[in-house]
Amino acid sequence: MALIIEEISRAHRVHTRYRMEENRATLGRSFNNAVIIEDPHADPVHAEVVRDDDGCYVLRDLDSLNGVQLLRNRRDKSVKQAQIREHLIQSGDEIQIGKSCLRFTDTDNSVPAAIPLHSAESVFDRIATPAVAFGLCLLFAGLSLWLRYLGTANLFPWTKGVEIVTNTIIALLLYAAVWSFIGRVVRHESHFLAHLSIAGGAALLYTGWQWFSTVIDYNFSMSRVMPMLNTVVLAVLLPVVLWWAAYLALNLTPRWRMAIAILLPWGFLGLTAAMQFNDMDEFSESPRVSKELKYKDLLWRKPVPLNDFLAEAPELFDIPLKDKDSDKAGDKKKAEKPATASETGQEQES
Repeated sequence: MALIIEEISRAHRVHTRYRMEENRATLGRSFNNAVIIEDPHADPVHAEVVRDDDGCYVLRDLDSLNGVQLLRNRRDKSVKQAQIREHLIQSGDEIQIGKSCLRFTDTDNSVPAAIPLHSAESVFDRIATPAVAFGLCLLFAGLSLWLRYLGTANLFPWTKGVEIVTNTIIALLLYAAVWSFIGRVVRHESHFLAHLSIAGGAALLYTGWQWFSTVIDYNFSMSRVMPMLNTVVLAVLLPVVLWWAAYLALNLTPRWRMAIAILLPWGFLGLTAAMQFNDMDEFSESPRVSKELKYKDLLWRKPVPLNDFLAEAPELFDIPLKDKDSDKAGDKKKAEKPATASETGQEQES
């Protein structure tokens, strides 16, 4: 049986492992130690681990400047934090030397079973390249600029184009930087290029859908239901993006990752969809038709002549309008009408 000495971070991530099979091993900054600790607060020879006659391991402080502190034992919650000079090591003990944390593990302890690689790993390996990441960003910026140019009837200044491209690229870089920072803190893995590729691809898809939705509205006048369709597209796209971001940056189980990826976007989009659904039946003084200016080749339907359209279209406002003169004549006749007997009796009683 051997003893494994692990140097861990404060997030309990293992940096280095040392295997102790001899009867004595020293710990410190000196290169002659069996466990070399790169910490200026540790002595050259800070402590030692000795195996006694019973095969147990004992930790001793070698009169170090900052001492040795027992932090915890995750297998035994009864172990309390304390400053130690000599300590019988139990598997799972965590100590602090200077500002470095060490953990002792018995080789007889079993390790968890291997976790199978997700099929998304191969996708991340392909998209986490500078060419793919920045290529998607440039495509998204170019498509946004092109659509903005087509939707502008006035003179399009070049400064406006530079502003659009700059804002889109900065937004994607900020998104990737935030998730990379979260991943660096939580999992010590940034995956900046992967986050940037995911954001660029998702933004490119949604921008392409926005253009396609204007073509559909241009042909079929679906302005009443188009906001709901946009919400449905976001309800599909956002969970996928959030799932990928959580997979790369957070330590979550598959069920929690799926729940967060679905419930968070659907919760916000559900409120938006409810308000849009209530607004669908609101009265509009003008017909809701597409006002998009498109090239004639994008018209999928055969145009209907104006006279045929007017002949087949129902009347929008079928409300009879009364003439003011006829209203005045009706009021005059009502005033000249003789009173009935019942009305006369009521007047006498009063």
